Amino acid sequence: MSASGELALCVGDPLRPATAAPAQGLWVSDSTASKGGRVVALIGPPGSDDRTLKVRHLVEVIEIEPTGDTVRTRLDGATVTLELLPLLGADSLGGDSLGARASTQPAATYVLSRRVRLAAYEPCVTSAVGPLVRYLRLDSSGRAVTDVLLRRASGR
Repeated sequence: MSASGELALCVGDPLRPATAAPAQGLWVSDSTASKGGRVVALIGPPGSDDRTLKVRHLVEVIEIEPTGDTVRTRLDGATVTLELLPLLGADSLGGDSLGARASTQPAATYVLSRRVRLAAYEPCVTSAVGPLVRYLRLDSSGRAVTDVLLRRASGR
């Protein structure tokens, strides 16, 4: 694809789901994300499961709410699946995520529980921003209560 073709793809789409698994490392939200709360995710190194021939990761997420309450989710054997998640954006917060318009592009996702997901996103080729991980937590009725992007704080 030519450079002008790549630039045309970026118009109105500065960030899109990626089909490669979220990378290993420590990922953090900006301090202003989630109305003053913070989210930290640790994606461990890959390991194998000889019985199922799957690559598994230890994934742990800690969400510190503005009130000081914490939501901690950990899965020792997380595997990647592809999902069509609700479109990224603040307008999904508080809305019904199950009925929200889903992206037409699949995202590589670690499903940590029925309500918590970590998904890989990549910026447009013209962006100086690196890959991002999306943290999405739903309430019991399927509404997004936390939907933030995490930046890589460290590598391996």
